Amino acid sequence: MRTEDLIAELAASGPAAPALTPRGTGLRMLAAVALAAGLFLMLAGTRADLAARLAEPLILTKTLLPAMLAAIALPLGLRMMRPGARIGRAALWFALPASLAVLLWAATFARTAPAVRFADVTAFALSECVGLIIAIAALPMVFALRLMRAGAATRPRLAGALTGLGIAGLAATGYSLFCTQDNPLFYLTWYGAAIAAVSAAAAALGARWLAF
Repeated sequence: MRTEDLIAELAASGPAAPALTPRGTGLRMLAAVALAAGLFLMLAGTRADLAARLAEPLILTKTLLPAMLAAIALPLGLRMMRPGARIGRAALWFALPASLAVLLWAATFARTAPAVRFADVTAFALSECVGLIIAIAALPMVFALRLMRAGAATRPRLAGALTGLGIAGLAATGYSLFCTQDNPLFYLTWYGAAIAAVSAAAAALGARWLAF
């Protein structure tokens, strides 16, 4: 087909639907996870001593670390909507929350008596922590990946993983306002496990849904 014929055919088909921009997609993603986390907190409530506890650095970190992770991952996932996009040196930002988490985990492990290091790790606590973070993140993650189909990701698995990482980080941030497990050995390990599970699921779905 000649170029002139292709242009004429496109013109005859009428105006194209407006493309969903990365900014618009991001705002819809944020709204979805805020709705999910807000509904959870409305039903379950925040911890009773939240205001006082957030004044303690170790407990504030439980909220700030996943929020920091989301602030890095979600924009990178949105960037991957564009064909040929790469994250490049921006990936180095992940070193900040990762380093803080590793240092805090190691420091807490070293200064805590062996008998009480993992005293709060029970089957119920793990299922509640990991399960609820995944539950909060699940629908927003699916919604986010569906939105990203409006783009043209040439690395769909990576785009999905980054988006899942961002959504899960926000879900963990919301959950942290309810959680009373303040031991960094607990929350760094099991928040991390839940975030990793959502990211892995998003990577698998992204490889299927975002490929073209």
